[in-house]
Amino acid sequence: MRQDIAASSSSTPCEDLSHCLPGFTLTHTVHLVSGLNLGVVSTAADVLEGEQIVVDRWAVTRFGDVLEQRIVFGEVSEREAVRLREQLAAVDGVLRAKIEHHFVRAR
Repeated sequence: MRQDIAASSSSTPCEDLSHCLPGFTLTHTVHLVSGLNLGVVSTAADVLEGEQIVVDRWAVTRFGDVLEQRIVFGEVSEREAVRLREQLAAVDGVLRAKIEHHFVRAR
């Protein structure tokens, strides 16, 4: 029995789980926190444009001495979204970056 569990858990993980939940799509939200430097916003836009990412929503909010960007996009795999977060985290001036993956009901 233990061999069966090990064999089944060694299978390759699915890149896009949308087919597992009919009626739902996978979207990603990247949160970037930086100082009050609008250059970080334009550099992030350049990164996403260079990767040809279609942004669904983008909000920039000021909290005291920091800016938080919430960038929502879909139509990429989870692995690609993580790679994008890493690229955005490397932008000069970014203090913190995280990503959330969400299944949302298709419209």
